[in-house]
Amino acid sequence: MAQLLNILTKNFPHMETITAMFADSNGIMRGKLLPADTLPKLIKEGILLPASVFGTDATGESVAETGLVWDTGDRDYPFIPVADSFHTLDDEGRNIACLIQMMESDGTPHQLDPRGILETVIARINGMGIYPVIAPELEFYLIDRKLNDGMGQYAPIPVTGEVQPTNQIYGIEAFDEFADVINDIHRTCIHAGVKADTAITEYGRGQYEINILHNKDALRAADEAALLRYHTRRVARRHGIDATFMGKPFADDTGSGFHLHVSLWDDQGNNLMAEQDGADPVSNPALRHAVGGLAQHLGDSFAVFSPNANAWRRIAPGHYAPVDKSWGVNNRTVNFRIPAGSKSARRIEHRAASADINPYLTTALILSAMVDGISNKITPPAMTEKNAYDAPNRAGLPATWAEANDMFAKSAFIKDWLGAEYAKVYVATKEYERLTFDQTITPLEWKWYR
Repeated sequence: MAQLLNILTKNFPHMETITAMFADSNGIMRGKLLPADTLPKLIKEGILLPASVFGTDATGESVAETGLVWDTGDRDYPFIPVADSFHTLDDEGRNIACLIQMMESDGTPHQLDPRGILETVIARINGMGIYPVIAPELEFYLIDRKLNDGMGQYAPIPVTGEVQPTNQIYGIEAFDEFADVINDIHRTCIHAGVKADTAITEYGRGQYEINILHNKDALRAADEAALLRYHTRRVARRHGIDATFMGKPFADDTGSGFHLHVSLWDDQGNNLMAEQDGADPVSNPALRHAVGGLAQHLGDSFAVFSPNANAWRRIAPGHYAPVDKSWGVNNRTVNFRIPAGSKSARRIEHRAASADINPYLTTALILSAMVDGISNKITPPAMTEKNAYDAPNRAGLPATWAEANDMFAKSAFIKDWLGAEYAKVYVATKEYERLTFDQTITPLEWKWYR
């Protein structure tokens, strides 16, 4: 504790403020702005916040049905800083930030905090002699800061003031048009300790993807995904535009996803996803069983992978948003993709989740499903070798947001890995949000039905 304080005061001698933040169940950053002289207390005791912050919907409304508000007196819990997450928010080091995590009074991770849930899941998996290595990828759009009749607009190209006229997947000129923004995002992420790697233009106009390097510390990788989203929006606004990780911001363009590359290793340093020398990648039983677990538990996990009304609009064939039980090798139309490459890098890419998910919950469910598949030798569906959109396998999957919440609430798998109490809180929050959304009268209804 004293060592951390010494390091921080040495690294940030001009510190004036500290932003202590966490990702709520929606993946939205919340927290407190603290004066620099509270740093010793923050490190030693943390700060107090109510558990009800994990029972808020996307609008910030505290949902009484979670039982975390009036039923408990809106009780406070300590939020402790994540030691390796301190970083500067400016070049001078006057304003710094850190992630915080809700803890029980005995110092154990609180199981209503998604970060604590993931930490517990990883510890459980490690106890089985399995060690995950993960690499998140996040897609997003650069958008205009102003809405047009309540709708989002593509960001104007800084030099011309016009929007990109066409989709330019992997386009270098399309990248160059917003290179100052993307490069600034990359630099900011590196300063924040986010191991941002490749950046590319995606299929949509003004859509980009940033990859995070693979990490043996899955909890830290999820931290970096949360920080990447936070800093992407901060940097975009600094450039006079904005960024959105909405699953489907534009009806006529592709949606944005959170893709997670996962391999599982044993305590001898062997990649459990790798096949024998010279063998077909799908010949490995462990890999097939991991896919089987992902497929079997996909329906129960949909409430997290598509967590809001807009995310459900992303689920459309032909837009690189596979959301069925398909899997295959080197095939981007499938949901569970086995990328091409050497066997030492053999892994599964999970492609179902919207970009606006909570990265801790999503990672926890993906890892849990893979390990459950291996432990129970779950057989995967037939492998897809051509276009998975031609014959999607959606048997047993929810067709609506309401169905997804219901499956999540009833799932023994969810209660086992995320905890029964958190499952109750999450569903109560999302059902409140869904019903509120459904009861809202839209301008389109007045336009069509008056």
